[in-house]
Amino acid sequence: MVEREQVVVTFACCLGPLACGFALAYNLTKNPAELLEPQWGAWRTYVHFIGCLSGGFFSGFVSNYGRKVVVLVASAPLALSWLFVIFATQVWMVFLFHAVSGMCTGMIMVVVQVYVAEISVPKLRGAVSTAPLLAFQVGSLLCFLLGEILVWKDLAIVGVCVTLPVFVSVVLCMPESPRFLIHEQPGHALSTLQWLRGTENDVMEEYHDISDSTHIDRWNVECEDLIRPTFWRPLLISCGLMFLYNMTGVASFTLYGMELFAEVSSAYINVAHFVVTAVLIIAITLSALLVDHIGRKLLLLLSLTIMAASAFVLGLFLFLKDLHKVDSYFVYQWVAEVFCVVLFTFAHGSGVGPIAWITMGEIFSPQYKWLGVSMASMVLWSSMLAVDVLFHKIRVAVATGGIFWFHCVVCVGGYIFVLVCFRELKEQRLDTITKAFIRKHENLIETFIARI
Repeated sequence: MVEREQVVVTFACCLGPLACGFALAYNLTKNPAELLEPQWGAWRTYVHFIGCLSGGFFSGFVSNYGRKVVVLVASAPLALSWLFVIFATQVWMVFLFHAVSGMCTGMIMVVVQVYVAEISVPKLRGAVSTAPLLAFQVGSLLCFLLGEILVWKDLAIVGVCVTLPVFVSVVLCMPESPRFLIHEQPGHALSTLQWLRGTENDVMEEYHDISDSTHIDRWNVECEDLIRPTFWRPLLISCGLMFLYNMTGVASFTLYGMELFAEVSSAYINVAHFVVTAVLIIAITLSALLVDHIGRKLLLLLSLTIMAASAFVLGLFLFLKDLHKVDSYFVYQWVAEVFCVVLFTFAHGSGVGPIAWITMGEIFSPQYKWLGVSMASMVLWSSMLAVDVLFHKIRVAVATGGIFWFHCVVCVGGYIFVLVCFRELKEQRLDTITKAFIRKHENLIETFIARI
């Protein structure tokens, strides 16, 4: 049974990711043609992702000052940045919006993910931890829908209205994380934990587990700590999943999906974003229902298997089309290609996508969490930027089919990575997860020597 208080808190803190999703979708949907020349269109996306990268870099550091405080503080410039678009008269104002909104997105997404993992009960942590990503996609879908009927300035006004409720929800409904309060106000941490779990439940065992971390200095990370298994093993897993999040090809499939719809009519270019986002929402919802029952690892392996098959088949279709220099190698090939795009997107949204975020929030110990989540977030946004920048360049070099075969190879490599390195985290307490990474050898060097 999910406690009512936890549902309210999760909904409140997920309004931040919803606003972030709206901002990112605005970047993809609307182009202020009166201000920006066509050659500047791609740079809007680059600036936004660079902003996300910088926000992700600082996210772990600022989270040590309080999860609630960071979400509240980051929401203010996110809301105000929309004013640069509403009153934009110069190109730099549009780019400033994308830079600021990107930085706030990078911070909010990471901190909310950590917060949700910290307030969740172990048996439901996987399902609840999908909520921020689901809210992000809902915000994107909302922007795509409204973008069909509103001009860019009117849509920016809606963006302000979407972002402003974050302040009210955070102030009124979102308590600080008990795992943060245990270092600052131990008594308040107990009362907050009791409120989250319900007054009828005994929380003393969980509170004592959290209290064991009070002796940890969250700021004191030395060089020798970075080679200890309690840091580098979780970092390897989290960064590996964030790398797979993008390099398996979800952005490439979306971009190619846009081309498929554009071939039918230029009016349907944005439909690709709508279809992909709608499929992702359905897939993430399914993932939330399954992740705490069948486990993270099995869901990841199934996801990567379907993604690899979809990428290979789509690459084969495009290779045959390029080889014979025809628009379509067989009748209704475009239907088969659309099916591959949808199937890949569904597999990504039900496995790799949400579990990469879930793992980032739950896998790091309190001492290294601020550093680990920052590094994992940087891997995510830098790889996303790389795929966006290199898609068309790689396409010219190896043809479209080659791109999807490359993603197929990455999926196969990801399958091996998950099979060998990933540790099942289902229904484990956060403190138990940390202890599970301690093995016979104390650091990376000793492990490497032992393997040799």
